[in-house]
Amino acid sequence: MEGTRFTLDDMSAWEIIVPPTVYPPKEDTQMLCRVISELSANTGGKALEIGCGSGLVTMVLTSIGWDVSACDVNPFAVACTRGNMEANGISGKVSVIESGIGEDMAISENTDLVVWNLPYLDEEVEYPELLEKMEDAALSDIPQGGWGRALLQTLENNGAALCDKVLVILVMRTDPEGSSRVTDWENNGWSWRSLGIKRFGVEKIEVIGLWRTGSGVAATILDSCSSTMDEAAKLPEDGWQRVFSKIQTKGRGRMGSAWVSDKGGVFATWNLDVSLLENLSPGLIQTSIGAVVSDALCANMKWPNDIVDDNGMKMGGVLLESSNNEAIRAGVGANRNGFVKGEVMASGWEESLGAIDAFEVFLRIDRGISSIFESNRIMPAPTQERLALISWKALSRFLSRGVQASVDGRLLRPTGLNTKGELETFGDGGTVVLRELDGIGWIFSHEHA
Repeated sequence: MEGTRFTLDDMSAWEIIVPPTVYPPKEDTQMLCRVISELSANTGGKALEIGCGSGLVTMVLTSIGWDVSACDVNPFAVACTRGNMEANGISGKVSVIESGIGEDMAISENTDLVVWNLPYLDEEVEYPELLEKMEDAALSDIPQGGWGRALLQTLENNGAALCDKVLVILVMRTDPEGSSRVTDWENNGWSWRSLGIKRFGVEKIEVIGLWRTGSGVAATILDSCSSTMDEAAKLPEDGWQRVFSKIQTKGRGRMGSAWVSDKGGVFATWNLDVSLLENLSPGLIQTSIGAVVSDALCANMKWPNDIVDDNGMKMGGVLLESSNNEAIRAGVGANRNGFVKGEVMASGWEESLGAIDAFEVFLRIDRGISSIFESNRIMPAPTQERLALISWKALSRFLSRGVQASVDGRLLRPTGLNTKGELETFGDGGTVVLRELDGIGWIFSHEHA
């Protein structure tokens, strides 16, 4: 049996042999290995690989300093991993056992990282040409939540000590969505970040990083306060700190203006690490949070910080504050019901989401903001380009309705968002970059048709 030489960018090269009954390294394996190679060094950290197959991912983890345990339900895969490690001089450094999720496999509480290239072929579909050479379990998912949900339940059954610290990295099929779904993790209070995407024909495969939102730090909940921005300034500096208040009496908007709202809405502020400003502009941070809030409310975002309904009526907003090198305070206000107070008219999320409690909406927003900005000691932060794409996708829902910007009597058609969070537009005089909101009006196409 001939071996295959596998090289990962500037890292070591491994010579591996894979028998016909073991899943061989393919493009999804290579994508996972590249993601792993970009993790922060964690010498001595405890990692578990589930479904080790040929042993390649385990060898990559070991080469960058992880203390690895590995398992596979396929005895041929266990033997293959052990043989490849020995051939590459790694023998004795890794514990490899025949076991798997659903087989009383124990996950130690001191585990920092769990990695699994999930089986993602549909169980009910037959793949005779593919499966005749390997075990079905290496490729086929299971119904009712898939292997992803089975892993989630195993972790949750282990308790908070494990869930609050572990980072889970999964290879999942996200289009078309398989039995294993990110939403199962979201609904159980986990945040997630896409770390790699690749198309294989009609299927999209992603490497997803998942962790418990807040990593064990609970949100501060208040019955009432004057401003959650002011309350957030009193919170501890460590960890994912955020405050939610059931009532806010003196909320503020842009330029010190008053935030007019009704009881029952979301009034919350998150403390973000000031080091974010080393790589991200305040404008991009603001639009990224606006994208999260608009998604959570099934609403639209109007550049740079308003959350609006389909008619452009304001439903909520995002405000950033920071001073004296303190944490960036990101305030979010959102209305549950529409109202009219004097000259202020507003819409609410009951029009788009239905009768959902404010705290549940807060949790959705919390998971979304955490997924982008919560610091993780292992996983890389999203790039400027990724955040600009997230922001533009949210803005496009509003702009696709034929909305144009009006500046000094000129109509400008938005064409993109740059990595500073500035809106790029095009008009009679060519390209115009909008950096400030002042002086900008918004016009639906039917208003001047």
